[in-house]
Amino acid sequence: MRTQIRRRRFQDRLRQNYQRGLEMALTDSLTGLYNRRYMSTHLPGLMNQAAASEKMLALFMFDIDHFKKVNDTYGHPVGDEVLKAVAHSVSDVVRAVDSVARMGGEEFMVVMPDADIEVALRVAERLRQAVQETPIAEPRAPDGRFVVTISIGVALARPGEEPDALIARADAALYRAKQSGRNRVVLDPADAPRAVANG
Repeated sequence: MRTQIRRRRFQDRLRQNYQRGLEMALTDSLTGLYNRRYMSTHLPGLMNQAAASEKMLALFMFDIDHFKKVNDTYGHPVGDEVLKAVAHSVSDVVRAVDSVARMGGEEFMVVMPDADIEVALRVAERLRQAVQETPIAEPRAPDGRFVVTISIGVALARPGEEPDALIARADAALYRAKQSGRNRVVLDPADAPRAVANG
């Protein structure tokens, strides 16, 4: 009896350790979001499912504007708090079926299955506003707090498109958002005619 109990405890411990290891491998330890490895593994499957069901899939890349300035001004611990606050904002805004990942540094990705351009742009804009409206507490800042903003690039998957190509288009849209003044949502120009057609 004692041996069976011991064996059961050992098996439970092994299962917990395995689960913890799996979570650590697939999630970002700072924000609790998925990481780049998870997204690299799962994005192709999500795109294939969307193509097979003839449903749309939207992807957007976003990053925090002037994040280096935050780290230089207030230090990396405050920068970490900003990353966590942004992760919290995005988790509050996206749908339960969406996947969110921190891709590294201050760059994030959101994958939205069964989402057309209108839905993707609406969610992206809500996210941009949510981040801007969530001040970060910091005693050294004027009024004891400061605000960060994000720039977002949005692209819609095309039938037969490779994941890297979709990411590259969303990334290029993000770059355009940065170039045109930051704190804005920009749609990949190649998807603009589809937006008009759907409208």
